[in-house]
Amino acid sequence: MKKSIISLTATLFILFTGVRAEEISYFFDPSIRFDRAIPSPETFLGYKLGTRVTEHHRILDYYEKLAALSDKAKLIEIGQTYEHRKLRVLIVSSAENIRQLDAHKAARKPVRNGERVETPLIVFLGSTVHGNETSGAEAALLSAYYFVAAQNEEVTKELEETVIFIDPVRNPDGQERFASWVNSNASFFTDNTSAYDREHTEGYPRGRGNHYWFDLNRDWVTIVHPESKARVALYQDWLPHAQVDHHEMGANSTLFFEPTDPEGNESRYVPKANYKLNALFADAYSKAADKIGSLYYTKESFDNKNPNFGSTYPDYNGAVGVLVEQGSSRGIRQESENGPLSFAFTVRNQLVTSIATVDAAFANKGALLDLQQEFFGAKADKAAKAFIVGDNHDRSRLEAFIDLLLAHRLEVYENPEDVTVGENRYGKGKSYLIPADQPNRALVGVIFDEAKDYADPAKLGYGAGFSVVYSTGLSYDKVAGKKRGNRITSLAGRTSPAFSRSEYAYLIDYRDSRSQQLLFRLLEKGIPVKVASRPFSIRTDEGLRDFTYGSLLIPVRNQNQTLTSEQLYTELLELSSGTGVEIVSVATGYNVKGADLGSSTFRALSQPKALVVTGGNISSTEAGEVWHLFDQKLHYPLTRVDAGTFPRTPLNRFNRIILAGGDYSFLGKQEIEALKGWVRNGGVLITINSASRWAISNGLTSAKLQSARADTTRRAAPSAGDFFRERIPTSVFETEIDLTHPLAFGLTTPKLPVLRESNLFLAPLQGSGTVSVYTESPLLNGYLPETALNTLKGSASILSERQGSGGIVLFAEDPLFRGHWDATTRTFVNAVAFGGIGSGRYW
Repeated sequence: MKKSIISLTATLFILFTGVRAEEISYFFDPSIRFDRAIPSPETFLGYKLGTRVTEHHRILDYYEKLAALSDKAKLIEIGQTYEHRKLRVLIVSSAENIRQLDAHKAARKPVRNGERVETPLIVFLGSTVHGNETSGAEAALLSAYYFVAAQNEEVTKELEETVIFIDPVRNPDGQERFASWVNSNASFFTDNTSAYDREHTEGYPRGRGNHYWFDLNRDWVTIVHPESKARVALYQDWLPHAQVDHHEMGANSTLFFEPTDPEGNESRYVPKANYKLNALFADAYSKAADKIGSLYYTKESFDNKNPNFGSTYPDYNGAVGVLVEQGSSRGIRQESENGPLSFAFTVRNQLVTSIATVDAAFANKGALLDLQQEFFGAKADKAAKAFIVGDNHDRSRLEAFIDLLLAHRLEVYENPEDVTVGENRYGKGKSYLIPADQPNRALVGVIFDEAKDYADPAKLGYGAGFSVVYSTGLSYDKVAGKKRGNRITSLAGRTSPAFSRSEYAYLIDYRDSRSQQLLFRLLEKGIPVKVASRPFSIRTDEGLRDFTYGSLLIPVRNQNQTLTSEQLYTELLELSSGTGVEIVSVATGYNVKGADLGSSTFRALSQPKALVVTGGNISSTEAGEVWHLFDQKLHYPLTRVDAGTFPRTPLNRFNRIILAGGDYSFLGKQEIEALKGWVRNGGVLITINSASRWAISNGLTSAKLQSARADTTRRAAPSAGDFFRERIPTSVFETEIDLTHPLAFGLTTPKLPVLRESNLFLAPLQGSGTVSVYTESPLLNGYLPETALNTLKGSASILSERQGSGGIVLFAEDPLFRGHWDATTRTFVNAVAFGGIGSGRYW
């Protein structure tokens, strides 16, 4: 009878809890006692961790439960994703610290002044910025449980002196996509351990990227996406002492944690004390991994310079940033060179490194405080220069860059006077000063980076050119002794100037970046628009105005116009207000200088009907950049056609086809001939990066690849590192663009910085088909092997070729790189907008 009662009790326990109590011991030392009032993740979720991928929303459900049950936890919302998933962070500390959170945050403000602030340690634990690297997110369930519910003296002491921010899923949209894939493809009674099984080979676009398929672990400095904006704001509010970023790598790898390879992977802008602390944290990680018998390695790989990573951004902000990489099961269980790799095993490794991060921070509190004080409190160099940056015509692009600097809490000042530096003129009210020697001089340094003196390119890591200012295409210079205006902490809201109703025409200066969105919205509404292919001057209500290449003309009375003048005026008022773009009313077509408004030099624009090919082995990142541009920046429809569907797609329904980089071998001879015919009949084909190589190889263009030019440099015998020395890591180069060409409309200077990371070289075309070329000294920031220099200089960056009634535009690089390379984004937008105009050199 007694045995039956015990059995019944056990059965009831299992029914009410969903799991056996002892099962949590796989992840924790059995000696750890937990508060019985706090349910474990397995109890709450109703399944063993590691048997399925826990969806982001279920992780947040558990966090809500913890915050409701414990005064040691608080759940905050910092933003939302594109798909409106909540970005929530669990804060764990002692009950007293939780009550004093606002006071602690306020007390940390003097850190930026170089003061040593004795607040509790601030530690950020982040996971799953790549949505299909989910072991970190599962571990975040367990680490939250540990710090909230563990009842031992060590945890109690740590929480008294540490505030822990647990960000379980930094890419919720991608994580939910991956969770759905694995959970819907996992078997219930057998393990699908083959690497070729459907469970482990998720379909396009995979869960790594966010909604638009972007890699969010390349966005900490450039801040393109809402997830990044929210996290950088939280980071800058608190300025943590340490941040760990949990990732996954190939199944045959073990566990990696920093330090990285010290040779070539340490930034010139980061204090040496930072990297020394990496070794102290590694000591804690190694002990934790040794205790559970997990293999690991350090000091062999991974880039520690690129500031856009979650593990390196802290380094440029006075904190210790740590990368943890775990070999991935990419599902529940997968074969590997080290034997079967289970999801639960990967979760446990991530868990022990999370706990060890807090242990290491607590043990090295003094050194972390010293590091922040050294970083922000370095003695100012009064002779240091400032950067002046401006644009006299593109207010939108300039303000976007200033907003970016302010998001990082950098010092920015108004320029109170007109300044001329060389060929660049910086107007009062149209330019700003950024001191080089300010508290966060490291982040300023890398944003304005011009380094190209890498002694050993074999140690470059993922990239070498990290400059952000080049990506804007804005003019900038280093200046000294310039008077500063008021310091700005925010920019005033944008309003468009009022304009009167016209019975003749309206004009738009296309040099303002926001005019691109306005143009596409006009075209979508079917409002006739023409573009100027020559400069002109005309009298307006405000006096004489000069307009340049690409200026937009909207006639009021047009044979195709269906709107009355009053209706058109109402539409334009709404568009101007929505975009902040100035629209100018004119009462006459007679110009003071240049062609009149009725001249054939004003070319009528057709409504683009654009298609981008996706799927297969096409770069989801590059295709996603196109989608993001159309949807988020242009607010214009784009059709995304899967590679398997494209051969059956009626091409005559579109007049623009975009091929991102990737493998197009799925197109046979018949499909290629159909594509050629579509171009001859008026279509515009736009190819990006490796797609340009494919177009050339398959005869869609007469363009050729640039032949390698002889390297006259005397070279030593080949060595083991030559492969790395000959590659082109992510770097910035200078090109010169023809400002009279439609693809350059809106640009104000012929010097156009581009970013490249490939060995694709395009030969210039004869005549006017070469839109831009690399200069004779092309390297601006990063690295270029000597063998590539002779081939690159003088080669083409952008080509345009007329074919029948249509044409093809070839980009040697990715003009939309990571959604922030505004310098070249305009040329891509122009290819879509102006790709079909006129004849001859303008097509």
